[in-house]
Amino acid sequence: INLTGTVLQIKDFSWSLNTNVGYNHNRLVELYGDVKEYELANTNTKLVVGHPVGEFYINRYAGVNPANGDALWYDKDGNLTNELRDEDKVLVGKNYHAPWQGGFGTNLSWKGLTLSAQFSWVADRWMINNDRYFDESNGRFATYNQSRRLLNRWKNPGDITDIPRHGEYTEFDSRLLEDASFIRLKNLMLGYALPSDLLKKTGFIRGLRVYAQAQNLFTFTKFSGLDPEGTSNLYAAQYPMSRQFTFGLDLMF
Repeated sequence: INLTGTVLQIKDFSWSLNTNVGYNHNRLVELYGDVKEYELANTNTKLVVGHPVGEFYINRYAGVNPANGDALWYDKDGNLTNELRDEDKVLVGKNYHAPWQGGFGTNLSWKGLTLSAQFSWVADRWMINNDRYFDESNGRFATYNQSRRLLNRWKNPGDITDIPRHGEYTEFDSRLLEDASFIRLKNLMLGYALPSDLLKKTGFIRGLRVYAQAQNLFTFTKFSGLDPEGTSNLYAAQYPMSRQFTFGLDLMF
């Protein structure tokens, strides 16, 4: 769905808005032969007939036992356990394919002055933050830079925290699965075009416009990595979208 409209038009002033939204739903209806499910190695996803492609299949992290600092998980039946087992992986209803995505923007103009902004957004997309496996290893990768979040790990009986005692290593479980939804200002542009009556005096310039433009100026997201924008199931040392600033001059002869 795409909607565009003029909100205000008064003499030399104009203000318009635009918005678009897309929804995508997928469901696996058949696998080869009589196969009903197939786990994709090293992805923490599983193809299951009747479920969407891209759904995570993973152990569910349950937090920390406050008595001894052990890491806890849920088994496949929802019971607490301190043992991590492959047979306790389940489909968690979270997908790395975003069902919702879109954008919105605005354009303002007054005489020769123009201002435009365009945002993009993605909702309900999930991604495993592989960087945290190393940054929050809790002793496994002791020579790596470690996150300051580890300062809040369990230390004494009764401590309430989601980070187990030192030596209880971080595993590939649902604690690394993060909401990668975001809203990003993709483009912001300010421009000014000289009036045509002034240009006529030059005798040879038909149009002159100066502008400044910024891309990827800021992002709102809960994702703890450097950049939530992507299409993979895994975020691993991904170089983020760079902020870009452009200044330009358009001439017409």
